[in-house]
Amino acid sequence: MIIGACGYGASGSSVITDFFREFDDVNVYDDFEFTYTYRVDGLQDLEYHLMNHYAKGISSDAAIKRFLYAARYIKTPLVHKPMGAKEFLKITSEFADKITQVSFTGMESIDTDSGNVSRNIVALGMKKIILPKFIERFTKEACYLWPNRKMYLSVEPENFYEASKQYIRDILTAMGVDLCGKIVLDQPFEGNAPWNSFPFYDDPMAIVIDRDPRDLYLEAKYRLIAEGRFIPRANVEEYCVYYRKIRTSSPRERSERILPLQFEDLIYRYDEYEKVIMNFCGLEKHTRRKAYFDPSRSVNNTQLIRKYPQEAENIRYIEEHLSEYLYSFEQYADVDTSGEAFIGSAKYQNKRGKNNSV
Repeated sequence: MIIGACGYGASGSSVITDFFREFDDVNVYDDFEFTYTYRVDGLQDLEYHLMNHYAKGISSDAAIKRFLYAARYIKTPLVHKPMGAKEFLKITSEFADKITQVSFTGMESIDTDSGNVSRNIVALGMKKIILPKFIERFTKEACYLWPNRKMYLSVEPENFYEASKQYIRDILTAMGVDLCGKIVLDQPFEGNAPWNSFPFYDDPMAIVIDRDPRDLYLEAKYRLIAEGRFIPRANVEEYCVYYRKIRTSSPRERSERILPLQFEDLIYRYDEYEKVIMNFCGLEKHTRRKAYFDPSRSVNNTQLIRKYPQEAENIRYIEEHLSEYLYSFEQYADVDTSGEAFIGSAKYQNKRGKNNSV
């Protein structure tokens, strides 16, 4: 079973990885976000261009080329990685070979129609003038110098989904994961549409955490100074559009494989939702209860308007325009939230001598 701790960015999904860290029969891997399916030029983009809406052979060639290129992020220093770059790129290259039906040396429109005008001019010069009118005229043979490259043809490959699942298995195995048990990964499915990622996993289960829009706004504006730039926090009107749009088709009801939860419910109604999560994942014994996710501490990350009263006007705007997403803090008006707020999961807090999770 692959259990995904999913969210929308700063919505509090680390409570799930911390919660499961308290069980002996669950293995948690959250050193990095496992986004290989839905990241740009990931498996879902391959699915679209190879299986659903391909344009002759052009789209499959471009999609596989971009998939391989995107995988090179692994070489970036300071990036949290599942394994060494060499091993990851080997696994990725082998997967690309499995789903490629024909590979050959040549060139396509993307080799001369890129956004780099200078490169296009040189590539077109090679294609139209240098290769045919000079080199090939004298050699009487086809020449495959740049911009020729390895090309990929893959149209509705029959093994696409099984090969993709094996690709994910290979990455997990290389990470040292025991595939036989219950595994928790950080962000393996997209929070707003986790079902799109399910075809690439064995026995996927998604727990999607959302958060009151007022607290998320204040979190991004005042506490995620460096990390919160993916949220439009400088303009409350733009923030409201952002918050609503990325939740347009989000799961709101529980299903067999998807459990949407509110961050605040896990704190204010812990006993109730502890059982909900355990039942959803088939867990029986909570071995180290509250050792990592302690709601009495995480409560300090809620009702943040108490800490930032100067934002009262912006909070009123959010309440007017995102009313259906508001959490009913009114019934918990007497709860003390004056303690220290914090960012990140308990694992990192523990390194600072604390047991907390966002």
